[in-house]
Amino acid sequence: MALVQRDFILRMIEALAAAIASIRKRKSEGDLVGARQDVQHATRELLGPAAAMAAMVDSRTAANLVSDPRRLRLWSQLLAEDSATLLAMGKARESAAVDRRILELLLEAWQREREWDERTREIFADARTRGGADQLDPAFRAALSAWDEEHR
Repeated sequence: MALVQRDFILRMIEALAAAIASIRKRKSEGDLVGARQDVQHATRELLGPAAAMAAMVDSRTAANLVSDPRRLRLWSQLLAEDSATLLAMGKARESAAVDRRILELLLEAWQREREWDERTREIFADARTRGGADQLDPAFRAALSAWDEEHR
């Protein structure tokens, strides 16, 4: 990996860590609406010009717009915070939809790059545990089966 690219990735990771800290602080203070706004802002920063379109399209198209599996994994971290915030707001159905999106995006990222860090594995497992896999379409169910097969 080129030095400039590596530096860019490290800056993205640092910015994401700061955003997640801000989101969690707002949640702990009871500002759930503000926490969700922070998620949206951090998502726009992470995804750049593709953010608006990526939020409106299906996960496969969003993954193709974003393309970079590292960004997809980082995006899933923000979505995990959003899911937790939605649960805290009593919006279980919306949280489940976000969990489904997390799984779909991570499966797309996995098809592009098979190496995941521990945090990504935790996010994936948590989204599955909360029922995100229950609503996957057949193509994503097949990808999930392949992931399970590889990780046995």
